[in-house]
Amino acid sequence: MEYKIVGNSMQSLAIRLESGEAIYADSGKVISKSSVIKMEPKLAGGVVGALERKFTGASGFLTEFKAVGSEGVLNVAGIIPGKIYAVQLGDGDEFIAEHYAFIAAQESVKFSIETVGIGAAFFGGAGLILQRFTGPGTLFIHVAGDIIEYNVTDSDPLEIDPGHIAGFDASLKYKITFVDNIKTAMFGGVGLFLAKFEGNGKVVAHSVSRYKLSSELYLQGREDTKNNK
Repeated sequence: MEYKIVGNSMQSLAIRLESGEAIYADSGKVISKSSVIKMEPKLAGGVVGALERKFTGASGFLTEFKAVGSEGVLNVAGIIPGKIYAVQLGDGDEFIAEHYAFIAAQESVKFSIETVGIGAAFFGGAGLILQRFTGPGTLFIHVAGDIIEYNVTDSDPLEIDPGHIAGFDASLKYKITFVDNIKTAMFGGVGLFLAKFEGNGKVVAHSVSRYKLSSELYLQGREDTKNNK
């Protein structure tokens, strides 16, 4: 497999597959494909994995894309403007990604679903229903807006709005915390919850929260509708 990230602020991903090579991807993020690349729905992570994925709001199936007879190219992208981030996983390496960020992965990459406490998930919003990917292989995620990378260390933990989490090294310890000051949450523009990361590893963040963006667009749409009446 070879790949090329195309574009600047609104990136797409071109994946070249040799005959017999396959990847799995979110079919809703496919732009185009060569005719030699055949599509086949697959249960995402087996029956249990499919049910877990369905619970998160994603399809219980992923689509396998396989080049048959000759090489071909698959083009994919996120559903809002953003950038492509490639994660190279060694054998047994693990990376955890926000489930809407997933675009594609080599077929050798395995995944499962993990959730953060139901109360926090309900109130905290984005980034709390997560997928754990295990190597070997390459994983591709979509980052809304620009890519922000944080290097977390034992001496420098990170607190971040959950809506900005794209993914992080599974070696990091993480938990959802309530903001210390309710006034800050209510009037300071900060959400009720923050995700706290400790240990040593990398956190990849969206510069744009897709959830805040969708909320703003919804409110603006309502305002425009009201003004046009």
